[in-house]
Amino acid sequence: MKCLVLICASLTALTGCDPLLGGRCSDGWIPSRGVCDAGTALDAPALDAPDASADAPDDSTDGAMTDGAITDGAITDGAITDGAITDGAITDGAITDGAITDGAITDGGCTPPQTLCGMACVDTASSRAHCGACGRACGAIEICAGGVCDALCAAPLLLCDGVCIDPQTDPENCGACGVLCSTGICNGGRCRDARAGHLVLIGHDYEATRPDQNRVVGNAVFLSAAASPRVATCTIGALAASVTNVRDAVRQVAGLRAWRETVVATPEELPAVFSIDTSDVVVIHHQPMASDEAMDALAVRIAGPAVGFVRAGGVVVVLDGEGASRGTWPLAEATGLLTATGHAVVTGGAAEVVAGADAVAIGLPAAYRAERGSVTFLGSDGSGVVIRVGALPLVLHRVVFGL
Repeated sequence: MKCLVLICASLTALTGCDPLLGGRCSDGWIPSRGVCDAGTALDAPALDAPDASADAPDDSTDGAMTDGAITDGAITDGAITDGAITDGAITDGAITDGAITDGAITDGGCTPPQTLCGMACVDTASSRAHCGACGRACGAIEICAGGVCDALCAAPLLLCDGVCIDPQTDPENCGACGVLCSTGICNGGRCRDARAGHLVLIGHDYEATRPDQNRVVGNAVFLSAAASPRVATCTIGALAASVTNVRDAVRQVAGLRAWRETVVATPEELPAVFSIDTSDVVVIHHQPMASDEAMDALAVRIAGPAVGFVRAGGVVVVLDGEGASRGTWPLAEATGLLTATGHAVVTGGAAEVVAGADAVAIGLPAAYRAERGSVTFLGSDGSGVVIRVGALPLVLHRVVFGL
């Protein structure tokens, strides 16, 4: 027995028969597989370190996703482009029930009254390339109006949206297409503020006159609000004595007030002077030898410009008298601002002032003698009468406030 103890002690000294001392290897010994080894077991796990993989669950199987599970080219480059579907591209309720009504979009995608011609939606009522039907083009000097090709506008008219208009007086196209006047007043191709204007029809031709009769035309001219009125005098077909006497009458009433006169001697010049930029007053002389046809044509020509001029604050004075034609009153009546259907000669009649507060009657006596060639007007509605002979008006004055 003593022999075994000695042998063991000797082996322990040589091989470490007692590897652990208190559960630990002695200095210089390295744990290896449950024993203390004097070697270098560098990869041996520590005795008190748990096996990290011993109880770890294994949720994946080797080869669960095999090579080639997604083959090359299964999703090609650009299969979904950047921004192909943006966030909120179509929001909830963006298109409601009934948002597009039946018939709102016709076959071809055009909204009535437009028609699909080729690749474009056009209105065949006004399209010059498709007038009345697809492919039916108007000529170079034609417009399309109501689906029918027609001649272009004659000067000074202007083509706006397929319609010929006068840009000097049209409040929807004042001076140019699409220029809208907020006041509704277009004169001389410019939008105007609303000011009081005047239209005066006088039954004196002024071939013969007196100082009291002079006051009528003089007062009418100075209805203008201008400090120094610019007076355009239309002498077309007038008697020389009438022109001289009217000029003297204006001087008589003017006194120390300044005024400037421009003479209009041809029908072509007359429409242009109905512009508040160039004139404050337009006086149209009696034309005793003019034909009725000439008067009617001139009335049509100046009616629009005259209305625009008066509504912009201008003064228009028309003188009438005895003559070969039915008179110059149609030039005033064509404006629609007063009514008259003819005239009657009242030479030597007693002219009675019935509206003494009217500016045309300033300085006049209660009555005066109507000189040779004087006339009264038929068909008046009774409004604006300033002076009369008997029951008929000799002087009519209409005040016009803008529209």
